[in-house]
Amino acid sequence: MGGMDTFVEHVIDGDWSGEGRPSDGLLNTVLDLKAATQLSQKLEQRLLLSQKDIRNSLDENYLTYSAAVTKAESAQSSIAQLLQGVDELQLMLGDEETGIQTRLDTAIKNEEQICERVQSNSAILQCLTQLSAINRELQDMDRLVQSGELDKAAQKAESIETTVNAMENIEDTHIAAILVERVNLARMNIKENVLREFHKVIAVETNANSANLRVDTSRLKGRISVLFAALDSVKDGENVLKELALYIISAFVKPVLAAQLVTHDDAESPTSEFNVHLSNDSDTTPTDEVCDLVLSIVAFVSRFLGGRVWVDVALTELAQLVLQRCYLQRIPETRTELASFHKTVDTLSGFEATLLAQCADPSIERPIQAAVKRLDELFVERQCARALEKSRRAAESTAFAVYKMDTHQEWSLAFVQATVEDPDTKLASSFAQSIKEHPAAVFPQCIISESIVETVSSAYRLLNESMQCNEPGLAQRLAETAQNVLDVYCVLFPVVHRQQLRKVPALALQFFNDCMYGAHHCTILGQLAAAENNVNPNWSAVARKFFDSGIRHVAELAESESRELKSLVGADNGTGFYNASDEQQRDALAKSLKRGRLALTQLCAAMRPPNVTPHMFYRILGRYLDAMFAAIIDGIVGVRDIGVDDSQVLSDHCRAAYGLVSLFHLDPEITCAYSTLTSAALVNSTDEQGDALLDSDDESDESETTAQGVRLAKKHCQMSDKLVQLADILMISRADILARRRAGLLAQYSVNELVSLVRALFSDTHERALDIDELKRI
Repeated sequence: MGGMDTFVEHVIDGDWSGEGRPSDGLLNTVLDLKAATQLSQKLEQRLLLSQKDIRNSLDENYLTYSAAVTKAESAQSSIAQLLQGVDELQLMLGDEETGIQTRLDTAIKNEEQICERVQSNSAILQCLTQLSAINRELQDMDRLVQSGELDKAAQKAESIETTVNAMENIEDTHIAAILVERVNLARMNIKENVLREFHKVIAVETNANSANLRVDTSRLKGRISVLFAALDSVKDGENVLKELALYIISAFVKPVLAAQLVTHDDAESPTSEFNVHLSNDSDTTPTDEVCDLVLSIVAFVSRFLGGRVWVDVALTELAQLVLQRCYLQRIPETRTELASFHKTVDTLSGFEATLLAQCADPSIERPIQAAVKRLDELFVERQCARALEKSRRAAESTAFAVYKMDTHQEWSLAFVQATVEDPDTKLASSFAQSIKEHPAAVFPQCIISESIVETVSSAYRLLNESMQCNEPGLAQRLAETAQNVLDVYCVLFPVVHRQQLRKVPALALQFFNDCMYGAHHCTILGQLAAAENNVNPNWSAVARKFFDSGIRHVAELAESESRELKSLVGADNGTGFYNASDEQQRDALAKSLKRGRLALTQLCAAMRPPNVTPHMFYRILGRYLDAMFAAIIDGIVGVRDIGVDDSQVLSDHCRAAYGLVSLFHLDPEITCAYSTLTSAALVNSTDEQGDALLDSDDESDESETTAQGVRLAKKHCQMSDKLVQLADILMISRADILARRRAGLLAQYSVNELVSLVRALFSDTHERALDIDELKRI
């Protein structure tokens, strides 16, 4: 409206000096209807006032009136023009509801957009100003880091991060992420510089005989406060102290505690060095001295670097190291040692209380205290682990030390006491009572290994410990370990020594004895555990495992050696039995039998009692003779033509081979010790085990070597009678062969074998054909 008033005044006064018509000044003026009406009214009022003034002037002065009239006319003309402009203005404004409103809305919208752009540009300008300031702050921070003012640099980093977080304009933007990452890198750089300076202050030197921790006091002056101030200002500063403390522990404390004997200089002296002398050639340092040493190290470092270095994690690690050296590695192995171990426990508990009193968190885990509460459990674990380790070493040992029994082993209370008791271990009263009530048992004299004896002894000791344990869970653990030590030996020994068991017959037989010995005591231990209501069904399973393993390896040995013996006496795959009367063939047969006898004699020497029981000796020897006799019989039966001279040579050869049964004869002084034992003597073993070890009929005394050999050969060598019968067949007539067949004396021969022999021994005649038919019908 101000512009419009001025325009009206100029029109009224007639002093318009602008270009164009006076009404052109209204072209770009936007007025609503109300404003235009008010303007018209104002113009009319101004006109009336002007007319009144004119009249007054006319009254006063004609001349003035005349001039005024002239001016009035001019004004009237201007007013007319003005009215015309108003009309044009009204035409220009148009309809009230459309034209004016639309133009006003457009003007307002444009105004708002302009304001928004102004505000946006202002915000951008402000943000850029702040970013520029942050960039200068970052540069200042880098200069502070380079100049070593790490505390100020840390404060600057925190200030920058606060500023970045407060800038809403860049929140959750890539720029904010970059700035935060830049600040984090700066923090990391600060922490690395702090840690680097600490490392320059501390020097560690260790060797086999000494360890030295030295603090460079010249670098400490004025720097400790700066370094700690930097850590206080930077996030996660405690991690630097943790890393520093763990470095001291790893580089200095651990090597010191790894030595057996450690002695240190007076840590209270003003020197900046801490010296420790190490030795592994003498006694172990007592627990109280080790604890004092660790506390002295903590005090030495705290004196120069402050107690803040020892963060909670580092103090807990020190407690763990002392726990490992002075407690876990020294867990007693006997109950006598356990009773005297409580002094060590008290020392360690006091040490932990003093050490962890420096912790910021009073509820921090206390490893020594927790371990002390588990002393009984750790004691049992130590016993079990030691027993299992001994069993493993015994099974893997290549010494194969032999334990020779002087007589039969009688299982009794005295035997168990001798096995279990030592100066530190006594037999549990309940265990002793169970043994007294258990039937006596005997294990026959033979050679076993010292390793199985020690393993069985460990099982007895563990079971004895289980019966002295008041905690049911720990008692069960000990009983299970007693079974496990025997199981480990049974499983591991044949796997580790597979090749030796195949190549060394004496070792295979010794392992058989070990298995029978293990099965014998597994059965007894299982019955004793059951009597104490500590039933463990695995005892019978382990006993069976021992038995099966022993039988299997003896069978494999017999099979392997039988093949070798068959190859020796088979006379070059049977070709030596042809044309046997030939001198060269006869010599070849004699040599083959000699080689067989020598090999068999060597095998007998390896298993001659008391290496094994007589019964086991006879059984294995019978297997070997069966293999040799079968090879000879098959070789002769396979010959198609046997002349008269050949039959005599072959018959003599069979009788010479049969002479090997004399190897069944054993010295009566050896066998008489077994004559009173039967499988029933092994009352705690299975029937199979007893049959594998003993048979009183085998050990009966006979004065005649040949008679004993023949009797045992008939029992243990299935082919002995068949070989003797073959020697007869080679020399008798067809009629005798038929007669013996009818009498059942040749039952071991098949029809085809007899037919082959008849065809080889006798000429092809009608009578032979009739006899062959008769043999087939019998």
